[in-house]
Amino acid sequence: MKRLIFLVVLVLASVVWIPSAEAQEAVRVLDQSVESVFRDHVTFRIKLESDSVIKEVRLLYRVTGLPATSRGDAQFEPGKTVEATFTIDQRRDYLPPGSEISYWWRVTTEAGDTLKTEPQTYLYMDDRHEWQMLSNERLALYWYRGDQDFGQALFQQANRTLDQIEDEAGVRVEKPVKIFIYGSHRDLMDAVEVGAHEWTGGQAFTEHGVVVINVSPNDLDFGLIAVPHELTHIVIHRATDNPYSDIPRWLDEGLSVYMSGELDSPFRGYRELVRLYARQNRLMTLQTLSSSFPADPEQANQAYAQSGLVVEFIIQHYGKETMAKLLNIFSQGSLYDDALREALGVDMWELDNAWRESIGAPPLKRPGAGEQAPETEQAIITAPTLSLTPPLTEEAMPSGGTPPPSETAGKTNIPCLSIGLVGVIVTALFVMLVHSPLNS
Repeated sequence: MKRLIFLVVLVLASVVWIPSAEAQEAVRVLDQSVESVFRDHVTFRIKLESDSVIKEVRLLYRVTGLPATSRGDAQFEPGKTVEATFTIDQRRDYLPPGSEISYWWRVTTEAGDTLKTEPQTYLYMDDRHEWQMLSNERLALYWYRGDQDFGQALFQQANRTLDQIEDEAGVRVEKPVKIFIYGSHRDLMDAVEVGAHEWTGGQAFTEHGVVVINVSPNDLDFGLIAVPHELTHIVIHRATDNPYSDIPRWLDEGLSVYMSGELDSPFRGYRELVRLYARQNRLMTLQTLSSSFPADPEQANQAYAQSGLVVEFIIQHYGKETMAKLLNIFSQGSLYDDALREALGVDMWELDNAWRESIGAPPLKRPGAGEQAPETEQAIITAPTLSLTPPLTEEAMPSGGTPPPSETAGKTNIPCLSIGLVGVIVTALFVMLVHSPLNS
């Protein structure tokens, strides 16, 4: 009898304490999916049912690399069974290829029941091309024009650049970088944000860790410089990013010029260009090069050349460890002169003169007693960083982030690699300078 009573109690306990999974969930997910058309839209869908009328469905999402989480009210007809959708309009809120979107749904019924789904990740790709890919734990390189040797050459060059950055700047890649090689200028323009300048040859989206570049298979030499240049921007930005300030422009661009091998590139002519300006006593000061570079193509070309040579001087004269220390100080947020004094033992004026002396250029005069040097404007994080071939304008491109403007303030992409007329002008100016009587 006692045994019978025990069995009855056990059965009743099972009924009370082990309810079915369906009974446990007041709101149930029947299906969910994501569909996208590149550079047009990303649409999230979810089908739900509940014992009570579903009155609110919201999508929460975050783009990897961006700090803000966005929230959007889904479109649906209230009821006990609903199909809700939310769309990110890519014509307004641009995302580069390779963006990773982490998302989850939050659902509320009239009875007060709520449901929060588990986060999922969607990889947003430009699916108009049949991409080939090479990857490792540090980077992934995608291309669709050119054979395996073409992709392998760019992939190996990118990995050599990462090795060099780690060796000479003390910066190691913590998160993989995605590089997309577009085989024509038209294809690139169809992939970047609507309204991008026609001279754009590529863009680096530092927050997303994505680079898009136009490199055709018959222009591999250009790609072997362009890929390292933009890759360096991504890596250095991640290493020095902080809420307070950016690094000086000459250091940012100088590292990219130095790591990409542009200083010794035959079609750049940077060393000879700087020697010419040194003889003419027309060098720019580091203070001038700490913020936006000139819009004039000739002056911008000079700015890139000088910046690369100053970075080379720091690494060769002060050492690799000093460069690593300097970048680490900047990563914590520091005024330019304070960081230079702590790492190198000199301020910007003293560094400028030390470099000038190394190339035989006339020294700068330090402001006299009672005369204070103008304060160098710190380049705030919202400033765009132009790279490789100097562009015609300094306009910042929108970040392409999906959160509202107030949540994405300070996040920009890097319009880079100008092509066409600008390159012709720069090349012509350089040829004229080299063959001028002043260079004899």
